[in-house]
Amino acid sequence: MTRIARAGALAAALLLSAVAAVAQAPAVEGKWWKRPRIAEALQLSADQVDQLEKIFARVKPKLIDLRADLQKKQFAYDQAMSAEKSDRKEVEALIEAREQARSALQKELALMELDMKQVLRPDQREKLARMRENARQMMQERRRRTRDASPSDEDLVAPPPTPKPR
Repeated sequence: MTRIARAGALAAALLLSAVAAVAQAPAVEGKWWKRPRIAEALQLSADQVDQLEKIFARVKPKLIDLRADLQKKQFAYDQAMSAEKSDRKEVEALIEAREQARSALQKELALMELDMKQVLRPDQREKLARMRENARQMMQERRRRTRDASPSDEDLVAPPPTPKPR
């Protein structure tokens, strides 16, 4: 099998596994407290789930607005950067606006996380933190394996034909 064929097969396999993973993922929109494995591990009470849901419902509309604002500011920045000639002051203002929008979104997410943490008992907070760290490490390892398994640019170029012996 040639290197290009192997690279194509690898890419196809990765795509299929990614599609399968998405298809099997629970449709809980990032609501970790709704995932059975997490809820069971943390032993969340019905009252805690209800409180977490109320916090999320209260914050979600603001998060939608903040994400949309960030996307708009990112688009304006991208447009300015791709223009033939960009005015430095204008781009600087767009960068500042984009970073303020990003900061506002991050702040709101952090405050929501704080409110949610206060619903949990100390042992639940510790266990959730460990679970998140383990998940983060697993994702890093998966990314590393994918990166290491991905064909390099050299592998994608067909090797020169080897001369046939006479």
